[in-house]
Amino acid sequence: MWNISAAARAALRGAHGITGRATAYTPSGGVLADFPIKEASITADAKSQVRRTATLTVADPSMWPSSGFDALSPVGAEIALEYGIVLSTGVEWVPVFRGPVQTASLDMPITDALSVDLSDRSKTVADDRFDVPTQTIAGNTVVQEITRLIRATLPNVEVIDRTGDTTVAAVLDIDKERWQDGIEKLADSIGAEVFADQVGRFVIRPQPTLFDDPAWVVDAGSTGVLVKLERELTRDQVYNAVIASGQRSDGIPPVWAKVTDDDPDSPTRYGGPFGRKPRFYSSPLLTSQDMAEAAAASLLERVRGYVASVEVTAVPNPALEPGDVIEVRLLDGTRQRHILDKVPLTFSPGVQAYTTRSIELPAESG
Repeated sequence: MWNISAAARAALRGAHGITGRATAYTPSGGVLADFPIKEASITADAKSQVRRTATLTVADPSMWPSSGFDALSPVGAEIALEYGIVLSTGVEWVPVFRGPVQTASLDMPITDALSVDLSDRSKTVADDRFDVPTQTIAGNTVVQEITRLIRATLPNVEVIDRTGDTTVAAVLDIDKERWQDGIEKLADSIGAEVFADQVGRFVIRPQPTLFDDPAWVVDAGSTGVLVKLERELTRDQVYNAVIASGQRSDGIPPVWAKVTDDDPDSPTRYGGPFGRKPRFYSSPLLTSQDMAEAAAASLLERVRGYVASVEVTAVPNPALEPGDVIEVRLLDGTRQRHILDKVPLTFSPGVQAYTTRSIELPAESG
């Protein structure tokens, strides 16, 4: 969750005004601040390779990019979007997106609507595929290799490591896909995820779990922010064990690890009423028992909580992002923790429908 002030947190729970602004960064290095927009919608999705996408409706059709160097050009321009929370002391701006323009379209003369589609910076890195197969550098850590692969495309971008991991990367052959076959596989090997954040930095962090501290309370009632809760229970894509193994071609037995959902209170406990449903994962980067166990544990956290797929509709909070844990509090006292998977946001008044995964907790007593 993006850090916002206590005053902004309080304002989100009551009647408040909102606004938005956009800044363009041209391919030639120019900056066009606060250009006129009609609407913006942003989607942040943890299940998507490109985590953040956005669509922007520009109020001035004369901004159509007639040159590759213009502010809305899809050949190198970037857009930053900010959501404004109107306070008594002024507007608190919350960054919600930064990334390159993908397409620009203009509907004339009926509406003069200039629409711009955007993706975050991970799309730029993913598009930069290798001309010839390559390998990771021997002796570098996994974090160093992820950072190197990102900065080979974007030399000046900030890469933040929140894992503290010092595991040395095994040699990995990358055919052509820099992101999918390089960065993602390296991250999986240490139980981490990599994404471009709302200001364009790249973040390497551990996979979120339901044991993380809640970033936001979504509560029911006259003073709460919960509008609607829709739940669906399914066995699809739910697993209660992960078996991770290495891959070897030299005749030496590969490492192997099995991690199960062994929480006695878990509805998907391995061998309990849910049964036994393992998922298998294999990677040449898993060269030690510790690495196999870490990868298996991380993957299990992604798939064990989908038994309760929940859509939470609430008062918008622009600071929330995929991976944040929220706590939903119902009027009957039930408390549920949810990991946010998909977080949409618009610059218009309304509600926000989060897609989450969760495990329900009993109501508190005493």
